[in-house]
Amino acid sequence: MIPEEDLEPPGRGNYYLFQLNGCSVVLKSGEEIGLVEDILFISENDLLIVGKGKRKIYVPFSESICVEVNLEKREIVIDPPDGLLDLNEI
Repeated sequence: MIPEEDLEPPGRGNYYLFQLNGCSVVLKSGEEIGLVEDILFISENDLLIVGKGKRKIYVPFSESICVEVNLEKREIVIDPPDGLLDLNEI
């Protein structure tokens, strides 16, 4: 383990897992979806596991859906296609 300030910057569009865990996930309209609880790493596209209470939703971590990642505000703004949030709810 090393101090965060000693880490190399991950590069544009890349993030360390600890930077995303706990971030609030909101729609472009401002509606809160939940908090990032974990990330599922798969070959095609990583998935954010977003939880709100017992509700869990898988959100593809892609630029087309996750339109803004603001680490200072600890917020990820998403613009999911219609039905994605209902389809992925477990």
